[in-house]
Amino acid sequence: MNNLLNRKGIRITDVLYAAVIAAFSSVCFKLFYRFAINYHGRYKSDFPWYINLPTQQYKERYRLLGFIFDIIWRHSHEITGMVVYLACVIGCIILINFVYLKMYTKGSEINRAALQLASILMLFMGPIYVPGFHEYYYRWSFQTFAWHSPTEQSMILFSLIAFMCFVQMYEGSDDGVDPKRWVAAMLTGLMSAFAKPAFIIDLIIAMIVVFLIDLFTQKEKSFLKRFKELFIMGCALIPSGVYMLVIMKYSFNGEGDLHDGEVRADLTHVLEYNNLFAAIVCGLAFAIVVWVVNYRLIKEKRYMSVIGVFLAGVMQWTLFVEEGQRATHGNFTWGRQIGCYILMLTAISIAFNNWKDKEFLADKPKARKAYFALLAVLAVLHIGSQLHYFWLICTGHGYRL
Repeated sequence: MNNLLNRKGIRITDVLYAAVIAAFSSVCFKLFYRFAINYHGRYKSDFPWYINLPTQQYKERYRLLGFIFDIIWRHSHEITGMVVYLACVIGCIILINFVYLKMYTKGSEINRAALQLASILMLFMGPIYVPGFHEYYYRWSFQTFAWHSPTEQSMILFSLIAFMCFVQMYEGSDDGVDPKRWVAAMLTGLMSAFAKPAFIIDLIIAMIVVFLIDLFTQKEKSFLKRFKELFIMGCALIPSGVYMLVIMKYSFNGEGDLHDGEVRADLTHVLEYNNLFAAIVCGLAFAIVVWVVNYRLIKEKRYMSVIGVFLAGVMQWTLFVEEGQRATHGNFTWGRQIGCYILMLTAISIAFNNWKDKEFLADKPKARKAYFALLAVLAVLHIGSQLHYFWLICTGHGYRL
């Protein structure tokens, strides 16, 4: 059996990986179904609103979930198909996590099984919960996986794909802009905006800054030639930006209660955090340690893009709020969420690269051991806290913990 699998390039660990994804997706199916029907009145979430979209007057077909759910409903008139789709999204996020980790560890010869395990555990690399200090698992945390929100899950999936496509196009631009990669970046960016515009806001802001730094610091090409290349790459985001503007116009100038509101600049929601510094540290402890130790990587295109998206997401959350019926939806928070997710996922890949690099802190063996020991402890704390949180919501304790 082993020989047969190896001839096809498939390993036993790959079969186990697929089985774990299938099993976990099944668990998510059960959880999401209970969310959808608010099982025993204990599984409160955003799911019922989205599940009921096909039966509402305003179906939101201009958004990914509204579009997909409307199609499913017209063919079955049952919610099971919708919940199956959402469970499959979780399985796809795990697979895309793996592809992302492979992309950012390329050349390090990282064990594939280790990347597969990390791609699953990434869903639980949320805030470290300190009993007696933190009041909630989810609320007032700086970043965590929103199991209760279908749009956040879809946003993560399509945003990761869009980000990888854009970074690959950008990294390959030293030899000119590849038309195929440009089209891939444009289409995946549009799909990300279709799922949720928050990430595209991050990416547009980040790329303006990153491209300007590139333009004024590079010395290999003439100013005009590099400007032309960067401008062409930036044009890949125009369709997404136009779609986002159309959505914004519809959202605040359409019909119905949810369209009654506005966007304004306001910092008061940031000041509502009683322990913002602690929320940041506990939410991103693993990533903070990795990025501080590897700060020199920021000079590289792929890592500068990660930091740019993260900072743009934090800025989006810090500066803007919605008013009216949408005031509690936290739509500008999602930009921060995906920025944190990408920052953490990249930190895992950097940690893998550090482990395989024998020259990393080779002159300071004690510091090297302390670094990896600290990362191991932080990873256990992150994952342990979020596994407990996942268990709580699976047993009906609610996501507003």
